[in-house]
Amino acid sequence: MRKHAIFTYGVGFIAILLSLFIGLNGGKTILPWQLSEIDKVILFDLRLAKIITAITVGTCLAIAGHLFQLLLANPLAEPSLLGISGIASLAVILGAAGLISSAFDFSVFYMFLFALCGAALAISVIFLIAKKLGNYASLAIILAGICITTITSAISSWFIFYSDNDQLRIFSIWMLGSFEHVTMTSALVTLAATGVIVSLLKRRSRALNFVYLGDRNAQLHGIDVKRLRLECLSVAALLTAIAVSLGGIVAFLGLLVPHACRMIFGNDNKHLITKLCFVGATTMVFIEFLSRSLMSTNLPLALVSATLGGPLFIWVLFKHFAHRNHM
Repeated sequence: MRKHAIFTYGVGFIAILLSLFIGLNGGKTILPWQLSEIDKVILFDLRLAKIITAITVGTCLAIAGHLFQLLLANPLAEPSLLGISGIASLAVILGAAGLISSAFDFSVFYMFLFALCGAALAISVIFLIAKKLGNYASLAIILAGICITTITSAISSWFIFYSDNDQLRIFSIWMLGSFEHVTMTSALVTLAATGVIVSLLKRRSRALNFVYLGDRNAQLHGIDVKRLRLECLSVAALLTAIAVSLGGIVAFLGLLVPHACRMIFGNDNKHLITKLCFVGATTMVFIEFLSRSLMSTNLPLALVSATLGGPLFIWVLFKHFAHRNHM
């Protein structure tokens, strides 16, 4: 376990150094002991802001994915499954269209505001439907989320169908993931907010550990499972809103990282939450580095994450089931 942790931290440190100083396919490689004025602008105003944003987005998606999988007892659960990321991104797109047409400056603040409204609407509707279906049972929440996902997909398709060519390209590229609009201020503010949320969540790690035993056994240990599920799923929705407002919809990270971390580091949430933050951040930093290094133009983040995530997830599944077969 300790070797795994040391290896993970080492890989994360290397990924950050690569992303900061190395440039491929036309990108500028920067030598830290020989910084020109242009190097400083590239390093501090462009790359560092994107790296901090990648750390925030990776942390948010990893924690949100873990909470969804744990509290819904579904190994395939992630923000996109419940429609939260879909409605958050749709709210940002609709807000962007309205603000741009009204000649407002559309910044990360507005994107987060609309994403938060969308995520709040999504989780509220899901809880309302789940209450009617099964008193907030995990299966009822999943079924409600699938309904929301279907409706959101239909609305997005109609909106894209009636968009002109320029709007269609802007919306499509943003939904595939991009950090081009972030600034150092927005990066630092969202990172600090995410740190506060994760710190508060760690206080619930003991209660989250009892969820592994099932609802009935957790209640026997004095855990209000219904309240815990509502609280932590709301936190997951908030983290999803932060991730969507910063980088659009990034595929697979919220699904893959929690599985990999539980397989490597175990299930104890007291330590797992910290590992999830670090692995999620490292993975997102590496994806951001590849997105601007593989080609002369920046690739969408979701394109890179899906290309890497599919084969990696298959590998994780084989490792997981091989481990279970030996037990």
